[in-house]
Amino acid sequence: MVTRFILPLLFVTALVTPAAAQTSATVAGTVHDPSGAVLPGVTVTAKSGATGLTRTAVTGPEGRYVLAQLPPGEYELRAEIAGFKPHVRPDVGLAVAQSLTLNITLQVGDVAIVDVVTGKTPLVNTGSSELSYLVTSGQIEQIPLNGRNYTDLALLQPGVNAFPHRDGGSVVAHGLGMSINGQDPRSNVYLLDGTLQNDFTNGPAGSAAGTALGLDTIREFRVEANAYSAEFGRSSGGQVNVLTKSGTNRFAGNAFEFHRNEAFDARNFFDV
Repeated sequence: MVTRFILPLLFVTALVTPAAAQTSATVAGTVHDPSGAVLPGVTVTAKSGATGLTRTAVTGPEGRYVLAQLPPGEYELRAEIAGFKPHVRPDVGLAVAQSLTLNITLQVGDVAIVDVVTGKTPLVNTGSSELSYLVTSGQIEQIPLNGRNYTDLALLQPGVNAFPHRDGGSVVAHGLGMSINGQDPRSNVYLLDGTLQNDFTNGPAGSAAGTALGLDTIREFRVEANAYSAEFGRSSGGQVNVLTKSGTNRFAGNAFEFHRNEAFDARNFFDV
């Protein structure tokens, strides 16, 4: 008898896990006709060119649509309904934990004629008051790093300062401790693909091996500094939300050599 109640309880508890902090992005908005009236029944589709992943939603009575659980990347957004030209945006870029508001206006006309809209998607998040900073894959690849540790790039964001290790741990191995908005480093939370990866010894990001993840595995990360949503709760400090690279429909790889020799180092103040 007890088992009949325990098993369903465990099942329901397992479903709570996805409610934790998310790395996926969301696109939402309202679809109008040329007069400004809302359009219900419009099919809105987002398709990833890299993986072929597709998400579809249909606008409700108020013309609203929501496309959730989208892995960060480049998407083609398409909206269509009978009597209107299909609306296509081929260059919608989504970042980690981004909520993008994208309103659409459909033009009356032949469904065989596609209305293509180009241009960068807006970077301002009008649906939230959070203060966050995105470190892109381009910055990770191009900015020189002493020790090839991605956590150093968080120090380029406003309100983030370096903090010494309490135990004298290796900066190269563990990454820098950082104070976000004056908070103690142990008040920060590090998330790797939505999973907690804190190293509680000295505050910075850790892993199963006790070190930060390699630079070449990181796609991008976001530093949530202030006024972030409840899904990023747990601590009073900042949230560092890290997204790793994922596979695509194309083969890819890279190689690098990392070499340090004291012969190439600049002399310090005490060298003679």
